[in-house]
Amino acid sequence: MKKIIFVIFFILVFPFTCGFLNIAHRGDNEQGKFAEHSWIAYDRALCAQVDYLELDLQKTTDNVLVVSHDDNLSRVFGIDKTIANHSYQELLSYKNQNGESLHSLEDVFKRYQNSNVKFMIEPKDDSEEDIKLLLNLIRQYHLENRVLLESFSKSALMKISKINPQIPTTQLAGEVNLPPSTQYYANNFYSTKVANYLSEHNKRYLLWGVNKKTQMKQYLQPGENVSGLLTDYPVELAKLLHKSDIFKRNYEAISFPSKLISGLMYLKNGSSVNVDQVKIKNNQLFYHVKPNIWLSDHDLKNSDHFAPKAQTGKIKLRKEAMVYTDPFFKKYAGKKLPKESTWNYFAVKKVDGKTAYNLGGSQWVKQ
Repeated sequence: MKKIIFVIFFILVFPFTCGFLNIAHRGDNEQGKFAEHSWIAYDRALCAQVDYLELDLQKTTDNVLVVSHDDNLSRVFGIDKTIANHSYQELLSYKNQNGESLHSLEDVFKRYQNSNVKFMIEPKDDSEEDIKLLLNLIRQYHLENRVLLESFSKSALMKISKINPQIPTTQLAGEVNLPPSTQYYANNFYSTKVANYLSEHNKRYLLWGVNKKTQMKQYLQPGENVSGLLTDYPVELAKLLHKSDIFKRNYEAISFPSKLISGLMYLKNGSSVNVDQVKIKNNQLFYHVKPNIWLSDHDLKNSDHFAPKAQTGKIKLRKEAMVYTDPFFKKYAGKKLPKESTWNYFAVKKVDGKTAYNLGGSQWVKQ
């Protein structure tokens, strides 16, 4: 009887979940446990068999596209450096909390060129020059069928479709009445009206910022008309989707199959090793370095005490606070925040017995 119930459940649910998109928002960063846009965050997402790695792009002075949500390194790397004002080589000396440098988009493409993962990419600059730079790099690595481009700017999406109409695009928020060339719409709050409208017009609805299992389960229901989620917890979403073992009950024991990558990783002693595969077992990341030899991510140089720790929460200021551009309070940002005001923070850093809180971008206060 149990077997019959299982088969019926599989038939009813699997057709809907199998086409559901698991999109790793800046990798599997788990809201700061792993640095966003880092190899470890990307590799964890890859192992979970996500459909897309979601990437944000900035550009350096020497026209190198790099993966970073912010235009400044302050929040993630702890240094007040605006990406557009420096060359790529100049920025490589700074490390995030994983001990990794800023990565170029080209290095991302190289690392995952032998896998089947796709890339959902948001160019932060909607200039035609930057869009052409991106599309040329996509063409160079023959990834036209493995990308989905996104933007808040309709102008940017129109430029993309004009240059290469074969590449699918996503409108981020704003007007839901999409042009024929845009296939997806994404926002950060669910709307039944939007979901139904998009379904009626053969468009797909994506949601970002969905990080709780209860929310994931809700939007997996076919009646919600949601096509996929951008989440900081793609491994958890993968467990719900049961991609490696359909409806396995012991979630903690899930071991995803290994995935192909190509790149260098650094050991704690400073030496580097070539890795060609990566896998997750019991939520632990492992790298294949030689035949039958696997190293856990604990064996790697995976921390930097200089960099801030990504962490979210709210802070109520005990007194009027000056805002600085870095966590070491070297440069005053030119504004003050009132006593007793409450703010969201996104990273923290201990400095001389004080705690520095990042309020977004290059804005820091101490408490």
